[in-house]
Amino acid sequence: MILKNLWNHKKQNGFVFVEIALIAVLSFWLIDSITVWVYGNYFCHADGEFEKEHLLVAQTGRTTVIADSVSSEADLLAPLFAFRDEIARLPEVQSVCLTQNIVGDGYGRWSYRAMASEADTTRTCSAYFTLFCLNQRYFETLGLTVSEGSPSAEQLSSETPDDGVVLTRSLARALFGTDEAVGRRVVQIEYSPDRNGKDVEQMTHHTVTGIVEDVKPENHERHYYLAFFPYSTFGSNTPQMLIRLKPEASAAAFVAKHSNFTNGSYGFASLSTYKDYQQRFPLISQYIITTLLSTLGLLFALNVVLGTLGTFWLQIRKRTEDIGIMRSFGAKRRNIFWMIWGEGAMLTLLACIIGQIVWLQFAINIGLADGGIRATSLREADWVDSFWPHFLIVSTVQYALLLAIVTLGMVVPTFIAMYKRPVDALRHE
Repeated sequence: MILKNLWNHKKQNGFVFVEIALIAVLSFWLIDSITVWVYGNYFCHADGEFEKEHLLVAQTGRTTVIADSVSSEADLLAPLFAFRDEIARLPEVQSVCLTQNIVGDGYGRWSYRAMASEADTTRTCSAYFTLFCLNQRYFETLGLTVSEGSPSAEQLSSETPDDGVVLTRSLARALFGTDEAVGRRVVQIEYSPDRNGKDVEQMTHHTVTGIVEDVKPENHERHYYLAFFPYSTFGSNTPQMLIRLKPEASAAAFVAKHSNFTNGSYGFASLSTYKDYQQRFPLISQYIITTLLSTLGLLFALNVVLGTLGTFWLQIRKRTEDIGIMRSFGAKRRNIFWMIWGEGAMLTLLACIIGQIVWLQFAINIGLADGGIRATSLREADWVDSFWPHFLIVSTVQYALLLAIVTLGMVVPTFIAMYKRPVDALRHE
């Protein structure tokens, strides 16, 4: 019945069909990006990922000149450690850590290399590498949850040996197929050029000392493979500082109150919440491109919504006389509505299929169908990395969104036409 009605009104429906098909082609990439972004932001969360609302990041800075009499590293860093301890004694503070690397600092500020199980170096995976300074309460300040069978966060921060490494849960599974990897051996593989410019493979061996939960580099990202390596000394005398506040403390109030805190030798060159810190490092070009694409995407989406609403409004208005005839023959309003809605849903489905076939051909021609759309060896694969689940999920989301717009465009004019008296509807032009 629905297909028959669509065919009977083929001249009217033909224009609508072409319009929705074009929208389906042009909007697929936009809806794909939005779908993955929403998934990364709201559905991709590790159970033990650290709590960020009460985490602050500071850049330490010397407020006095280093005296000529300072010759040893211990004397050089003594004022820094005194400053750290003074911050730790503030009533709002739960834990403090000095560090040169901040987990979750996105935009390529981490380095990544290959890693493999020592028992099978033929199976390698890429992983991000970050460093933590021993005896600085790193893991407990960051708030990472350790997995069952792993030493506590306090032990990992202070007792990891020089040849030890702490892995995230997903990296342990990728290397060993299990979370229970404490005590196993891994190989870090690097390639560095020799005198002739040829890459030479260098392998270093490490013992897994602990397993922690996965970490997201950015809110919209998914979890990456990550390995934590210990180091014993700072590369400078002005490292960064992580500050974890107590649950009842306000991060914004702490930043406002202590931004200029100093003990005479050291002070804060900058102090911000962890989330604000993450947003400081986008490249200018990347920021401009992202802003431009977001603006164009918003304008396109607005035009799609308004154009589709207007098209269906006019189409239903032209069928007011038909609706009046059906009402005069005793047709119920709900039956009329579901018939018209069914036509719109079928028209949208057929148009989306055409648009999705176009994108499928594009994906096949550039080789995406042979692998993942956003595949990477730096994290566990999920539906985003598998072509067919990815394509089908995005296609379903696209159809649902376009159907919602079509439904919105036909509801009001349909109800206006249905609630007219049949005699008035028959006189409608």
